[in-house]
Amino acid sequence: MIDLIHTILRESWEILLDSSVYILFGLVIAGMLNIVLSPSFILNHLGAGRFSSVIKAAFFGVPLPL
Repeated sequence: MIDLIHTILRESWEILLDSSVYILFGLVIAGMLNIVLSPSFILNHLGAGRFSSVIKAAFFGVPLPL
């Protein structure tokens, strides 16, 4: 039983190490977008409850998992 827990923890650590480069890349891109785009700009385009806001949010959210 302890071997199973050790294996799960070791493999979880390996997955974290493999994905750490992509996590850091995402954080850098998010930081750059935070500097370039003002919060009021985001609220004007995505903050209202209109149908176009939902379409824009879905369009910009599609490439995020990629």
